Amino acid sequence: MKYTYTTYLINLDRASDRLELMEKEFAKCKMPYERVPAVDAKKIKEDEYIIKNKYDRDLLPGEIGCYLSHIKTFEKFLNSNSNFAFIIEDDAMLPADLKQTIDEVLSQYDELEPKHRWDVLKLNSRRRYIKIKEVENTPYFIGASGTSIPITTIAALWTRRGVEKFLAKCITSKPVIKRPIDCELQHPWEYDLLIYNLLPSLIKNFPLESQIQMDLSKRKAELFRQIRYEANRIIPKYKYYIDQHGFKKFWDSFVLKKVDKI
Repeated sequence: MKYTYTTYLINLDRASDRLELMEKEFAKCKMPYERVPAVDAKKIKEDEYIIKNKYDRDLLPGEIGCYLSHIKTFEKFLNSNSNFAFIIEDDAMLPADLKQTIDEVLSQYDELEPKHRWDVLKLNSRRRYIKIKEVENTPYFIGASGTSIPITTIAALWTRRGVEKFLAKCITSKPVIKRPIDCELQHPWEYDLLIYNLLPSLIKNFPLESQIQMDLSKRKAELFRQIRYEANRIIPKYKYYIDQHGFKKFWDSFVLKKVDKI
């Protein structure tokens, strides 16, 4: 089956320099895209969302804006006719083979065993992994990176099913925000999401300053909350990998570390 996808670039209206940078990157790859105006943390109203904090510190305005920007992009995607969404942030270095690689990944989606048909395929990772399948005609493969989903939401492919499952759990009357969006995706069992990675990393960050918060003291976890945060997820995250891949692959890859980082 031939699948279609739309590329969505999340970009703040006031970040025109980043938009110019990404225009050059997409031109290099000969890829069309739709710009999604990011939700500006400086203009958010508190009645537009609900905070139910389960993170290891208080959420920053920029993290709330980033989360809501992804919700906005998801909703835009569901109103399209595309089967997949390629969602990318505006600090990404795009390789020349990006379009060809995405085309190959999607054309081979149905060749995956049903249990390995991912909901989200992240395009950045550097961890140990469980190999799932080579992507033919490319130097890449699909893998499960562990022992936790890699952070950042710089670039990922989403299925329509994956977006629907995520939104069904995170929106009641308003978006309910528990953690930064990348950390939220480190809890895929809460959303019944299967999240894999394309390896080696296809996308890397430009060395740009974060738009979320420059005061690093405010991004530091509080010790007691950090301990509680990690304790609450350690069993479910290991169960997530073992249920999907079996104990032996989990043990060999992530405990005995028979697989090198890539």
